[in-house]
Amino acid sequence: MNFNLRRILQYKKMIFGLAVVLLGGGYFITTKTSGEEIQYKTLAASRGSIRSVIQATGLLDAVETIDVGTQISGTVTKIYIDYNSRVKQGQLIAEIDSSTQETEVAQAEANLLAAKADLMSYTALLTKARKDLTRTTTLADKDLIAKTEVDSDESSYFTAAAQVASAEARIKQSEAALMRAKINLGYTKIYSPVDGVVVAKTVEQGQTVAASYATPSIAKIARDLKQMRVEVNVDEADIGGIKQGQKAEFIVDAYGDKKFFGEVTQIRLSPKTTNNVVTYAVMVGVSNDDGILLPGMTANVSLIVQQKADILLVPNSAFRFKPVDLGADLVDQSSFSQPTVAAVSIPTLYTLEKKTIIKKEVEKGITDGQNTEILSGLNEGETVITGIIVEKEGK
Repeated sequence: MNFNLRRILQYKKMIFGLAVVLLGGGYFITTKTSGEEIQYKTLAASRGSIRSVIQATGLLDAVETIDVGTQISGTVTKIYIDYNSRVKQGQLIAEIDSSTQETEVAQAEANLLAAKADLMSYTALLTKARKDLTRTTTLADKDLIAKTEVDSDESSYFTAAAQVASAEARIKQSEAALMRAKINLGYTKIYSPVDGVVVAKTVEQGQTVAASYATPSIAKIARDLKQMRVEVNVDEADIGGIKQGQKAEFIVDAYGDKKFFGEVTQIRLSPKTTNNVVTYAVMVGVSNDDGILLPGMTANVSLIVQQKADILLVPNSAFRFKPVDLGADLVDQSSFSQPTVAAVSIPTLYTLEKKTIIKKEVEKGITDGQNTEILSGLNEGETVITGIIVEKEGK
């Protein structure tokens, strides 16, 4: 018979040959077929610290990044910045060809001069019409001229007054057009709106930008890289455990042996659905005083939901151990069927006292994936079973 198969049959016979006797609330187990007792892995319940965390991955970015664009179309004639350049608010960072805008300013100035000249001409006509109307009115009062001449001069006066008002309105229009042309001319020089660091440069000198439908981007400026954030996507099943102000830890691949610390600054209420999985964006703020964290780095984040110290702990493997079910019928020992384990409806541990397995129903607290807090049902120092020691082949 194959050696491995023989070992399996021997092990199964050892399991199914167990004589299980109920003694004082426990199970006494020994081996009938081979005379060997089963060896168990055990560990004493002890006090320690634990914390419950939610693992997530996100990208580092500046807290505030300004997308600097241009409101006019044209050819970029000068670029005064490059990647990683430090800029001050109001600093000139780029220029666009201003020939068209300068021409528009000159035209607007000429239109304004023409409107002012028209006003002067119409003002002179209004002055003459006023004098004519005064003269004819005086003569008409003395019945020296006909009333129709007064009506004619009065009409001329009001016409001249209307022309003066129209000329004044055209002057205001021309002034507004000149102001707009000067503003557009000012747009040919692009200044930094904030103090910061250039994290992206999206145009080069000589490139043409078109602002017909959208504002073209010239550069992206991070306001302050000493304060950064990590945007992580948290599954809807875990989002209930996240609160603003919670502490967080994370590592980045560039500094795998260094931990960085932050806290939850925002939980965005807008969900994202990807492949029927709903997630929520959680912002984790982090200080970057030494400047080693860079935008775009991938951060493996541990969001600390709860942490406790000086509590009773057992390994999670203790909850996975289950003895053979006393109520199940033993099957044929030559069968390869697995033994039936005891079903439990509440958290259960098993202790070993003088070859007797004692069932312990406990109340669990938080877990970190490796250890679990025990709230009640177990005392410090009690030994819990975590598994069975299987002899190595060849022994």
